[in-house]
Amino acid sequence: MNAVPDPHGRPSPTPTAATAAAAERPDVARALVSSPLPLPTTTRLALLVLVAGTGASFATWWWLVLGRDNWPDAQLGCLPTTTEAAPDEVLSRFTGCVGDVRLAQSAVVLCGPLALLALALLWRAAERRLSLWWWGAEPEHCSPLARRLAAVAPEGEGPRPVLWVRHGRRVGVRARASGTVRRPRIVADSHFYNEHDRYVDAVFRHELAHLRLRDVGRVRLAIAASWLLLLGVTLPMAVALARDPGLLGAGLLVRMAVVLAVVLLTLRAVLRVREHDADLGAAADPRAPRNSTADHLGSARPPRRVEHVRRYLGLATHPTPAVRLAVLADPARSWGLSSLECLTTGLAAGLVFTDLTLLVAALMPDHTQLAYVVGGLLTGWTVAGVVTVAWWRAVAVGHRDASGRRAAQAGAALGLGVLLGSQLAGRAAGDWVRDTGTADGLATALSLTDVPREQVLALGVVLMAGGALFALWTTSLARALGATVDGPRSAPACAAAVGLSGLLLAVPLGSWFLFARLTAARADPDIRWAVIDTPWWVAGVLTTVVGALVPVAAARASRRPGPGGCLPDQAGEAGPGTHICRVGVTRRLPYGRLRSRGGTPIASTPSSALHLHLHAPDPAQVGADAPVLPADLIPKTPPSGAGRIRPLALLAAATVLVAAGAGWAAFGSGPGRAPAAARSGDSAVSAAPTDPSVSPSGDRTVPLDRLPVLPPEEERTAALRTNTALVCRSLSLGGTAIWTDPRRRTDTAELLGGLHDTVLRAAAAVLQRDPAGPVDRHALVASVLRCGLYFRYGH
Repeated sequence: MNAVPDPHGRPSPTPTAATAAAAERPDVARALVSSPLPLPTTTRLALLVLVAGTGASFATWWWLVLGRDNWPDAQLGCLPTTTEAAPDEVLSRFTGCVGDVRLAQSAVVLCGPLALLALALLWRAAERRLSLWWWGAEPEHCSPLARRLAAVAPEGEGPRPVLWVRHGRRVGVRARASGTVRRPRIVADSHFYNEHDRYVDAVFRHELAHLRLRDVGRVRLAIAASWLLLLGVTLPMAVALARDPGLLGAGLLVRMAVVLAVVLLTLRAVLRVREHDADLGAAADPRAPRNSTADHLGSARPPRRVEHVRRYLGLATHPTPAVRLAVLADPARSWGLSSLECLTTGLAAGLVFTDLTLLVAALMPDHTQLAYVVGGLLTGWTVAGVVTVAWWRAVAVGHRDASGRRAAQAGAALGLGVLLGSQLAGRAAGDWVRDTGTADGLATALSLTDVPREQVLALGVVLMAGGALFALWTTSLARALGATVDGPRSAPACAAAVGLSGLLLAVPLGSWFLFARLTAARADPDIRWAVIDTPWWVAGVLTTVVGALVPVAAARASRRPGPGGCLPDQAGEAGPGTHICRVGVTRRLPYGRLRSRGGTPIASTPSSALHLHLHAPDPAQVGADAPVLPADLIPKTPPSGAGRIRPLALLAAATVLVAAGAGWAAFGSGPGRAPAAARSGDSAVSAAPTDPSVSPSGDRTVPLDRLPVLPPEEERTAALRTNTALVCRSLSLGGTAIWTDPRRRTDTAELLGGLHDTVLRAAAAVLQRDPAGPVDRHALVASVLRCGLYFRYGH
């Protein structure tokens, strides 16, 4: 929407400094809005989609899985009713049945985001029709205002928008773009008839820019999704938890409020950014008088105190006129990426990762670590679609947010956001298995509130350091490969960088979340470190890092100066084999200080790597306002071995190496790998207490990690041998040593065989076939699943 002009006065005939500067940037604005790279509005909308989809999936799990009694019966129905089948067949049927039930649960949870999308589309279609009735708007085709719109709207760029004029009460001086791409509309208030033609034209150009950039429908869809998330998810859950809070009510309410707040703040940021894009689109119109958009913004009323408060709180839907003028004066500043935006992106990634990974884990129940790698890949691609594209844009215009220190700070904020998002997700509200009687197979413990602070601090430091390194790598990659605003290879190279970034993040991100989950569940340290202490994981990560550095190193090597201090002409404007040599004085321009050369905007070259070579001028003219002249192109024969860089080829080679490293880390050790380290303590020998553990009263205190898993052999009575709860508890406390150590495995198989349970007796029979051989994974998984059902449902 447009800024509201001041009805009590007109702008001063002498333009302000910002207005004058904005009039000098039409070429730069045209290059930015016509760039094949995604605009800032598009990438910020991706964040909103992430958070809204996560909230909808969690609400679906809450209402349709935890709130239904048929899921426990479905899982208990997987228990075999006959003992005539072979042990392998019993285990296969049981694990397959439980996997199908959990897959069905995942399909139900996935329906939440799909339902949110469908309802948002219906809301958008209804709102598009009902809004005209609510506003009291009527179409006008032959009025003076309609003729002004027809004069401003360009021909040959699709269907012309139809003017609708709003009448009735509370009508001010506003206009808004509406409709669809095929049937565009512009709704204006009737007071527009009293405005000057140049102001009306400026408003219409702004709204036409919204239609050309196609952000009207997407933003309205996002607004509908946010309202649905409030009315259909947050409020009903708040009412249900108020009536029956349970053990997780308070934490869950806080987390749902946080998700809603993130959606609201992200939506407001989208609404503000789209105004900057539309202002640049209006200023870039070649038919628009110079300075018309800046004059219109300069005549707006100064923001009220309430509007300032909303702006500071992040709740404003429109930037202030001063901020919009500053962007017009310096168009490239809207292509930056601040630390706050990276923090929001990390929050969205942390919120979505757990729900997404649990859905993936339902598809591959026997490969938990691989499921986390796949979750890391999908989340990594989503994060790269926001931050990698944003940093690519920032490098393309030489924005200071893409510099080393600022990029590292933003990357650290990205990692911090991932940590906060993982703990603000609804799944981290508590221990679902312990605190809910009907917890399903997708429930797990993710909260780090009860974990020692040193471990939480170490997990946070790893994430922040990793985010900073990722930011430095991304900006270095874009800078080395010559990220450009336009050009035939600009968008494909950026898309390839996004794909490479997702592959690079897959294994580290998935491994971190799996490590954090085991830490939250108080798993044995040997089990936690087994996630990353194998040579396969280390070799895969090293291969991935080397592959990621290949394009940066190759691009930097190819950009070394040739003979005589000449650089190859990367843009190819002077023909193949051309070098550009430094002549006279060289000046490096900051972002936004771009000039056009022969009618072609120089904004297509990153100013962070742009040197404009001036003919030796008068020293007095070399200052802040010295004229910038184009460099002379001096054809020169390239040295032997020096060739033109091919970004897509380098990115393709790097993608192969990174994908190979990620696959090596995920698949190299095989799905049945178990940690090599065993749990401390022995099930057959009681640990003797040390002297410090003896209190003055004579009581002995034995550390928890030194307690025996099972009673000694001589103390195992017949009742203990047939106690399912005790045996299952020993499986959960015994770690991996009870499966990997042959003697402990034999002991475990004997205990399982003495129980009156078909599944556990079948697992014992399979384990006793070859006690010294590899562990049969079906027996291990079936035993864990069966004990989980026993503890959860008491059967």
